[in-house]
Amino acid sequence: MLVEMQRLMANPRLGTVQPGQIIDLSAAEAHRRIAAGDCKPANGPAAEQPRHPADPAEREPVTGGQGDEVPVEKMTVDQLKTYAAQEEIDLGDATRKDDIRALVLAELERRRDADGD
Repeated sequence: MLVEMQRLMANPRLGTVQPGQIIDLSAAEAHRRIAAGDCKPANGPAAEQPRHPADPAEREPVTGGQGDEVPVEKMTVDQLKTYAAQEEIDLGDATRKDDIRALVLAELERRRDADGD
């Protein structure tokens, strides 16, 4: 079932999916995510947008917050902080790049696990 994402989703099978992207989910997963407010059914012109690619090499990376799209693993400290603020990820006292990156990735994984994926 084609759905339009309303929130950022980090999923081991689909990777990082940005809000507004159209992806194909199983009917059961689509209905569960629609009920949770994560996405909405794609219909009309939105359904004509390209689907989210299954190949990780073809996926769009996470937005770094400065117009450049880069994966979390390659973000600068400023990009990581901006991304964390946008996603309401608490960085605590972390100031080192590796520590900030680890917190962001851990929170994305925690959210994915909370979604039941």
